[in-house]
Amino acid sequence: MARVDYYLGKCMETLMLVSLFLTVAVTLAQVIFRYVLGSSLAWSQELALIGFVYSVLFGAVVCLKNNDHLQVDLLDNAPLWMQKLSSILEFTIITIFILVLLYFGFQLFLNNLMSGQVVGILPVQKAYVYLALPLSAVFMLYFHIRKVMT
Repeated sequence: MARVDYYLGKCMETLMLVSLFLTVAVTLAQVIFRYVLGSSLAWSQELALIGFVYSVLFGAVVCLKNNDHLQVDLLDNAPLWMQKLSSILEFTIITIFILVLLYFGFQLFLNNLMSGQVVGILPVQKAYVYLALPLSAVFMLYFHIRKVMT
C-alpha cells in the first residue's frame, strides 16, 4: 500500500507541476505577445485560469498528503486528552470539508456537463474545468484516510 501511496503522490505532484508550468508559460507568452509583438492571444487567459485551478487543487492534495497544511502549535503542551480531542476534531472537520467539496464539486461538474457550456474561446467544456474539484477531493479523501490508517 505504501508503494501505491508513493506513486499516487508522485502523480499528484506531477499534475500540480505541469499545471503550474502551463499557467506560467501561457501567462509569459501572453505578456510577450501583447507588449513585445503588439498582438494578443485570445485564448491565453482562459488556459492560464484552467492551469491555475488545477495547480491549486492538486497542490492542496499534495499538501494534505505531506501534512503541510497550516498548523497551530497552541496545544502541543496541553494535556494528552486535549491533544487527542483536538486531533479527532481536526480529522472530523477536514473530512466534512472534503466530503462537501466532493459532493458539490460533482454536482457542479454534472450540471455543467449537461449544459454543454464552453470556456470562453476555447473548445473545452466548463465541466472539465470543474472536474478538478471532485477529482482533487477524491485524492484528498484517500490521503486523509490513509494518514489515519498508518
